[in-house]
Amino acid sequence: MPHWRDDYLASLQEAERNNPVNKDLVEACSQLADRVAALEAEKAAWVVGSSTPSSTKAATASSKQPPSSSAADPPTSSSSSEGVVAQLRLDLAEAIRGRGQAQTRLKAAEAELTSLRSKNKVDSKRIGDLTSERNALTARVRDLNEELEKKRKFLKDIQDDNLTLNMELNMTAQKAAKVQAENKDLVDRWMKRIGHEADALNLQNESPNKHHR
Repeated sequence: MPHWRDDYLASLQEAERNNPVNKDLVEACSQLADRVAALEAEKAAWVVGSSTPSSTKAATASSKQPPSSSAADPPTSSSSSEGVVAQLRLDLAEAIRGRGQAQTRLKAAEAELTSLRSKNKVDSKRIGDLTSERNALTARVRDLNEELEKKRKFLKDIQDDNLTLNMELNMTAQKAAKVQAENKDLVDRWMKRIGHEADALNLQNESPNKHHR
């Protein structure tokens, strides 16, 4: 595996540890990717292994020919080229797999980011609406508290006024009763006086009449 892929996978694993989003899914994908890599490596090894006996047979056949023959070198060069090609194909397959895995993860990350941004917009709007509603309700409650306090004060003032009026009415009733009693006493005394004066006048009127008789 090339060194750049080691660094890339290490950075991805570090990012996953720092930000474990969909941890189970990421782990399953990583295991699947490792399994695919192992199968590709086995396939490449099988390709290299299957080409080795042919090259070995070619080398054995060439060794049986006279040393002066110049045709012994091409099979060896051909087998070496096939091994290099097989290794290059393995590296290419790993690179393609890594690119596919990176693209898949990129799409998943972009989809997750888009979803989070959409959710963030909805949450931000909801938070804004709730904040406005809370501010409006807070102002309403404050106004109602002030209104209630005014009504309580008004009721207390009315109760105090009623108490004062009741006290004044009681005092007025007491004064009226006292005045009425005094007036009755004066009237009684005046009537008694008038009665005495009338009796005295009657006596005076009766005395001359007796003398005339």
